[in-house]
Amino acid sequence: MQSFDFQRLSAMLLGMAASTALSADVSMKGDAKLSGEITGMASDGTITLLSPISEKALLLSADHFERVAFRNADAGSKVPEQRIELANGDILPVKITSMDADLINVESTELGTLAIPRDVVSSLQLGVVQRKIVYSGSKVIDGWSGDESGVQAWDYVNGRFRATGRGTLSCDVGLPKKFILKFTFGWKNHPGFQLYFAETRKVWELGIDRYVAEFNGSGFGIFRESTIKGRTPVIQLVQSQEQVAKRSMEVEIRVDRTTGLLEVYLDGELEGRYTDTLTPIPEGTWISIVSNTSRESGQYVGNITVFEWDARGDRHRSEERGDGKADSLIGRNGERFGGKLESIRMDSASSVYVFKSDFQKEPLELPEEEVSTLFLGGQSKPSKSGTVGGIFLRLRGQGLMRISKCVLEADTAIVEHPLLGALEFRREGISSLERIRKP
Repeated sequence: MQSFDFQRLSAMLLGMAASTALSADVSMKGDAKLSGEITGMASDGTITLLSPISEKALLLSADHFERVAFRNADAGSKVPEQRIELANGDILPVKITSMDADLINVESTELGTLAIPRDVVSSLQLGVVQRKIVYSGSKVIDGWSGDESGVQAWDYVNGRFRATGRGTLSCDVGLPKKFILKFTFGWKNHPGFQLYFAETRKVWELGIDRYVAEFNGSGFGIFRESTIKGRTPVIQLVQSQEQVAKRSMEVEIRVDRTTGLLEVYLDGELEGRYTDTLTPIPEGTWISIVSNTSRESGQYVGNITVFEWDARGDRHRSEERGDGKADSLIGRNGERFGGKLESIRMDSASSVYVFKSDFQKEPLELPEEEVSTLFLGGQSKPSKSGTVGGIFLRLRGQGLMRISKCVLEADTAIVEHPLLGALEFRREGISSLERIRKP
């Protein structure tokens, strides 16, 4: 991957400061975090930050900052309900309008109109429903309660809970019947951590009935705990050397308590789909974080978020792409066809997908409302963990773009993308810049 062009980014930030305030939160190596207005970035990557904690401008070395989160990302425009996934794993939130020859035409408020070569596209994802947030972290430790040592066993630093001793920290986050629980777990030396969920505070009346996600030197697991059946494994995974060396893990657990279905994602990858056969399913709305070490261990939990789980448009996260040689179309109700996507055309305000199935003489013509996912053949499944070093550009609508160069002029972003080349779009759609360092 090409190295990030700090000289052009410096010019970008200096130009922006003259027209629009660059309010941002800058996360440094370790636990430090600064806020203020960015007025420039030197060719060596040094950021100049005007901060309320200092009378003079702060100079932040490129070797020390990890992430710049812009506060002026425009939240007013509607996020498209479609996504294009590129062969390198990048995600573009767009409206897919048509396909002619070997170009897929898309548009969005932020990215404008793009013509994307078909051979760099991995999948088209339709009907992506915006998740309803039920709980989104805590700005302070207030609102969480603990056992006798619980609150003292944790502190809250730069947006995450850090273990400083042995104890339990709990909060009623209002888990709905169908929920997605996301959080990031990290460690300094060795992982040793438990997070209970779907539990109740009335254990003395109802007995223990809950799930627990557990991390230790052996790996990751989710267990069902109940007073009657004891402790039952739901999923057990051995940690890879790559995961151990990374010292952090993004966890996403999806639970449908009406059916007992659980889905587990680690670092964005589906690890498995499971059914809890014990009844009744845990009905609690609390989560608890447990530290099992008697001293500061360097472990932390952050980005705790709970969403309502609406499975509409969610099939693209769990469907397999097949052998990758032919195109595959997955319908709204799960039906699957192999063959070739011949074209996409506009019909009034909706798009029509023309798909030639292997088992039908005439091509299918499906309105976009009937399509969930299209995997385009000719390539293997994209690797989302192959990129080391460089910059991730985060976009509104859970978009992600790996870039090698970036310039911001007034309200415009000009970036160099490894697959799409030079792109120009509105910078308000950028939510953050993140440095991805080599191991």
